[in-house]
Amino acid sequence: MLKNKLIISLFVLIPLLFACNEEGPVSNDSQVNSNADFSEQFAKRGENYAEFEITIENMTPATGPGASQPFSPPVLATHTPLFHIFRLGQYASDELRQLAEDAVNGPMINSLTNSDFVYDVVEGSSGPIFPGTSQTFTVKTKLPFVKLSLVAMLVNTNDAFVGANAVRLPLVGSRVYYLRVYDAGTERNTESADHIPGPCCGSPHVRVPTYERIRFHEGIQGYGNLDPAVYGWDEPAAKLTITRIK
Repeated sequence: MLKNKLIISLFVLIPLLFACNEEGPVSNDSQVNSNADFSEQFAKRGENYAEFEITIENMTPATGPGASQPFSPPVLATHTPLFHIFRLGQYASDELRQLAEDAVNGPMINSLTNSDFVYDVVEGSSGPIFPGTSQTFTVKTKLPFVKLSLVAMLVNTNDAFVGANAVRLPLVGSRVYYLRVYDAGTERNTESADHIPGPCCGSPHVRVPTYERIRFHEGIQGYGNLDPAVYGWDEPAAKLTITRIK
């Protein structure tokens, strides 16, 4: 009897796990809710492998050379539905802290590469993504690694990052997401040239540490050396386009 109850519970739980989606209003694609879940349809078609073209566009304003908010080279991963690089309202990992504070990708890359819940890990190799520009990457996946996440620092901030948390992949065609900026909660937002690594300031690895939960970023407020008119942004800060190519 107990075994039967466990089996029934498992069949109830599995659809819920595959239905888990990203936190926050990251998409206004009208097809997101109408398309069948990728994992279910992928299996029904007898497929076990896919490749996707991922385009990340920086939508922050181009207010001058080195100004506004270049994105650091992003880290992308395909993974299982239960895995998360970050979660709104939770504490950042040390790997995310280093990426969000100083655009240090190495620890995050190592952690993802060594995880049994992650299939493919891609790091941007073409330098920062500047305001008004985009970069395109290719990622691979197979069942059960049916989610995509990415993170990149806004380099003229203390610990802001743009991210996509476990978003769905399209079975065919393309899917578009609009991404918000998060505060990692690991460094005080001094907005001081003494604490920011980007071209505005040139001060990597100097910080006023905090221990707060990940939240949506409040933007540049003019507390320190940063002028909101030059370094601020409107939401969404990025456009993410995912296109199946194989």
